[in-house]
Amino acid sequence: MALDRTNMVSLLDVGSLMGGGSPDIQEMGDGYTELTEDWGPSVETTQYVNMRSKASTMSGYEFSMNPEREYLNDDMQKELDKLLKKFPTGADCETFYYRFFKTDEVASKDGVYAAIKVPVIVSPSSAGGEGGAALVTSIQINGNGDVKEGYISMSGEGEYSWSDTEPAAG
Repeated sequence: MALDRTNMVSLLDVGSLMGGGSPDIQEMGDGYTELTEDWGPSVETTQYVNMRSKASTMSGYEFSMNPEREYLNDDMQKELDKLLKKFPTGADCETFYYRFFKTDEVASKDGVYAAIKVPVIVSPSSAGGEGGAALVTSIQINGNGDVKEGYISMSGEGEYSWSDTEPAAG
């Protein structure tokens, strides 16, 4: 039986946006109706003269997502509002996206999960909606470097932290 979408947890470091100095990793859950990672695999194919079938080579990935969120009055929305007011460029758009699956919890370490960390750029994409409908905001997230494997720890207060090595139980 397939697991439902709640098994995949997507996180965004909003504290590092716009030159922020300290990480503030927040879950991208409430208000989002869809979060889908598009890894955009770059496959090159070549037809050699002595082969009937083409040969394929995987040369890289181009991570992107365009999450849309209902406008909620919370910390995540405050950070998205900053993007929609300041329209940052360059280094001000750089931060990190994290993802883990709840089924990847490290044995005997509650709240510690094998995860990935992706350097990304985040930019505002749209705000608005249809008359009578909920106000929505949308951001564009694009990969900006290599994926790194590590661990996410979640404290009892719902705070997240990243570690390159397996941490002690949280």
